[in-house]
Amino acid sequence: MTPSSPRLPKTQVGAFLLEALVGLLIFSFGILGIVALQAQSIRFTNDAEIRAEVAYQTNSLISTMWTKFNPKNIGALQAEFDSTVGGPGYVQFQTDLAAALPPGVTMPVNPVVTVDGATPVVPEQSVSSSVVFVQVVWLMPGDTAQHNYAATGVIGLN
Repeated sequence: MTPSSPRLPKTQVGAFLLEALVGLLIFSFGILGIVALQAQSIRFTNDAEIRAEVAYQTNSLISTMWTKFNPKNIGALQAEFDSTVGGPGYVQFQTDLAAALPPGVTMPVNPVVTVDGATPVVPEQSVSSSVVFVQVVWLMPGDTAQHNYAATGVIGLN
């Protein structure tokens, strides 16, 4: 500098760098939020897939009960499908359900299947319908909250 030229005032140095770092921090928080939303979306999608599969297997079981329903022998339906008895139909339901669930999904308790005979409309007649209750409980991988699906159906003539 020549002695005759005026001195420039000292300017603030690094303000642009600080603004860039704050902008980068805000952008990073936004990206983290999007990643968290995506992870939660995948978790909900997986839960919906499992719930749909459990609902399908449960409805399939109730449909099978319909095909084997005999109004004169409600005990046969209970013997084959009730979970307290553990008949072949119930064991098949457990096997099909376990095979349908994705790896890592566990059932902390066995599915509950209850078959109750209804009171006949006319006492001289045989039982004409049966109320069926099915409940399935499962745990997602890495989750502590239990998920469950319950269905009730009436199988019979009336």
